[in-house]
Amino acid sequence: MIAKELQEEVYNCIKCGICMNACPVYKQLHVEGAAPRGKVQLIKKIQEGKFDISEGFKNLLYTCLLCETCTVNCPSGVKIDRLFKAMRAEVLKKYKLPLLKRIMSTVLSSDQLLPFCMFWGRTLGNPLMALLPKNGKIGAISFSKLPKFNGKPLMDQYPEIISPSGKAQGRVIYFPGCANNFLFENVGNSTIKVLQRLGVEVVFPKDLKCCSLPIFLSGARQMALSNIKSNLSAFSRYDNVDAIIVDCATCGAAFKEEYVHILGEMGEDTKEAQKVKNKVMDISQYLAKFDLKKYLQPLKGRVTYHDPCHLVRSQKIKDEPRALLKQIPGLDFAEMVGADVCCGGGGTFQLDHPDISVSITKNKIQSIRNTGADTVASGCPGCRLQINGNLGNEKIRVVHPIELLAEAMGKV
Repeated sequence: MIAKELQEEVYNCIKCGICMNACPVYKQLHVEGAAPRGKVQLIKKIQEGKFDISEGFKNLLYTCLLCETCTVNCPSGVKIDRLFKAMRAEVLKKYKLPLLKRIMSTVLSSDQLLPFCMFWGRTLGNPLMALLPKNGKIGAISFSKLPKFNGKPLMDQYPEIISPSGKAQGRVIYFPGCANNFLFENVGNSTIKVLQRLGVEVVFPKDLKCCSLPIFLSGARQMALSNIKSNLSAFSRYDNVDAIIVDCATCGAAFKEEYVHILGEMGEDTKEAQKVKNKVMDISQYLAKFDLKKYLQPLKGRVTYHDPCHLVRSQKIKDEPRALLKQIPGLDFAEMVGADVCCGGGGTFQLDHPDISVSITKNKIQSIRNTGADTVASGCPGCRLQINGNLGNEKIRVVHPIELLAEAMGKV
């Protein structure tokens, strides 16, 4: 059953329709049931026993990016995204997850299956990628733009304690996330290099699990519970750290916002989750306290920035990544129109609804082009994958801001 406080949210909706004007999915479909307002009213009818959870309702509920645009624009303060997430858990009591999501959730929540699948991914998957048809796609992403697996998991490339050469200027835990650990090692390497250059000791716990946000956003909360508790336990072993650093917007949102809500709604103890929430910082937030100018060398080019939904709305982080980019000498920063509009990826949304996803992404790609930038930066691996996967043959580089900062710092 949905938590009582969320059940009451449906009665706060005044049906004004402001959420419809903001919703990227509704702008594509123009169907009331696809709009946040429509879904809220359907949930209200189900709660009142006037409707049953049906296949049609399930499809509408999952035709949503969970970008939180509706929530931040709601004049009545309805917690729309939390209501939808909780309702997905209710839907799964009647309907199973689709096979692909079931497999993904099982892998991400398993200590044995995840490393096993990643091993065969890099052993067989990397060589076979060259044989995939160039014009083929997986969801909204071209085969040719799929990333290769890291030659070695990032967590296996470093010791548990990475000490600076001189006196430590700080001590942090670093959570790399699955994306960096298995696919985007350069982002993780860049984060560690920058922290080392600034004299920060990095703690790299070896028993970290997937943050589980992809699992519990699908509604499979019980499946995500073991990972959540395991991560909280791993973090609790290191009380004497300044912060828990994340460079993935999605992982940051999980720790800062979702863990407390989900555990509370499931009747679990939230004490450790609250401690973690208070310590987690995006890498751009943490670096804001340092004077970086003396470390930075000039870079050429023009860069624009895309706001990930899980950073700009879930965590309210907007200025810090831009401030980092603007500090790099020689690099021209160009703000794009609609920088904080969802890119259309939405995790598995681009797999489930590729046509809607691509239509939303086209607007983002055009905004990037209009800036004349040769580089677009974003703090979310899903956003970078979605943008890069839809750029075609254009020579626009897609990176995390920390990668540019590491380049500007030169050799560490």
